[in-house]
Amino acid sequence: MAGIYIHVPFCYTRCSYCDFYKTTDQQLKSEYIKAVCKEIDLNASFLKHEDIRTIYFGGGTPSTLKLNEVETIIHHLQSYINTRLVKELTMEVNPDDVTEEYIQGLVKMGVNRLSMGIQSFVDVHLRKMNRRHNAQQAKDAIRIAKENGIANMSIDLIYGLPYMSFEEWKSNVQFAIESNVQHISAYHLTFEKGTLYYDYLKKGKLAEIPEQKSIEQFDYLLNELDKAGFINYEISNFAIDGCESQHNSNYWTGVKYLGLGPSAHSFIDNNRRWNVRDTGKYIQALSSDGAYFEEEELTDSDRYNELVMLGLRTSKGIDISSIDNFNPIIRTYFNDELKKQVSHGNVVLNDGFCLVPSTKKMITDRIISDFFYVDND
Repeated sequence: MAGIYIHVPFCYTRCSYCDFYKTTDQQLKSEYIKAVCKEIDLNASFLKHEDIRTIYFGGGTPSTLKLNEVETIIHHLQSYINTRLVKELTMEVNPDDVTEEYIQGLVKMGVNRLSMGIQSFVDVHLRKMNRRHNAQQAKDAIRIAKENGIANMSIDLIYGLPYMSFEEWKSNVQFAIESNVQHISAYHLTFEKGTLYYDYLKKGKLAEIPEQKSIEQFDYLLNELDKAGFINYEISNFAIDGCESQHNSNYWTGVKYLGLGPSAHSFIDNNRRWNVRDTGKYIQALSSDGAYFEEEELTDSDRYNELVMLGLRTSKGIDISSIDNFNPIIRTYFNDELKKQVSHGNVVLNDGFCLVPSTKKMITDRIISDFFYVDND
């Protein structure tokens, strides 16, 4: 089993908080599509011999692509894979790109899941984040998607915004629940270098909210979504039973995936590779048969740290028996750290797995860091 990730780097505007690779140069689209199709051809052997079960268009803003442009990419993939066997085909969309015609066109191509970047249902928040849509457009987009064939939809929310009151956060969570979507991803604002918000932080125009407020917002999210029937299957992801993101779950469980497009990452046979993080350079490299990615073979400590980082973010946790696959030094290190973390109540043991309990989820990153193994050489 394997998945395909397609990075669509194009955005009409730059959101104030986002550090994902993107470009606002729409003139590169046609050459970008040619380059992606060329990259598909170069990976024909992988595509022909793997059981592709998930495809994910991420970005950037994939919904900046016209229907015929999306179709060109999917049709080219069909030269090598049977897309009728794909269980989950996800498209990230921005609310103001959603129309009846656009959703109907995506559904006809096999798209059966949307991930909608809403972030907030409060107009003031959206303007400050430099989002293109407003709250009403977000609400309309959810309705239009449902009415035109999308039965599996995820929406994104952001909490930890310096200018957001607790009452506004409660309102966002409640409207997300009332929207009857099947999946909600909620991320705490982080100030990433290279973003406008990072500059604002350094200049004192914005400040991180106190940790206690972050905990209060996260606890409210956990409790309300639990009451509404959502499963917190990964620290930032909540789903109605059976509607967990299959593609993202594959990342967390070590399933192979091929990344296409500028900045896309791949994981194949213990090798990690990453495409050049520049659309122009990506296009140039593919058009001239040049090198468009770098790669590395993961060491034992790399694989262990990835297992810890991804496993402890999930509700299931780490399968303790999987630690037997590593060298004796790492096994000893893990077992010693496990005893310490259990004694502190930071992880619990459950049916052969170790996991972070709900009361400690806000410090998951710290717990993961403690479990990380660093080579001495």
